[in-house]
Amino acid sequence: MDVQKLQVEHHPEYFKALKSADFAEAFFKEMLEKDTVFIYLAEDDGDALGYFFCSLVDKPENPFTFARHFLMIEQISVRPNAQRRGVGQVLMLQVETTARELGIPRVELGTWDFNTNAHGFFERMGYCQRHLQYWKVLE
Repeated sequence: MDVQKLQVEHHPEYFKALKSADFAEAFFKEMLEKDTVFIYLAEDDGDALGYFFCSLVDKPENPFTFARHFLMIEQISVRPNAQRRGVGQVLMLQVETTARELGIPRVELGTWDFNTNAHGFFERMGYCQRHLQYWKVLE
């Protein structure tokens, strides 16, 4: 929910404001039933400290690109009071372990330009920027 609040703060025209603490419960229940989805939760004495939500992606070959098979980190959230305590690192290493166990050669993720704290974390974990995406809101 912390990341969702941050995203709403920066792009309320794109991200939905939280209406309740269980706003995404049905979504995650549905996702957990899929064998192509992996959700990792870090806890301390029953308190959620953070989670990573990942999915397998298969992009077929086409005339322009080779086929790609990777694990996409769709969502990352670490509670502010748990940041810089190794929680994100443990979750990231678990995602990478899962990818290796599945024989998947690559982990990918996306991030918003305003989330500079996350950018530093990704770089410290060995991730590099490979693609820039632009948008223009037409009025």
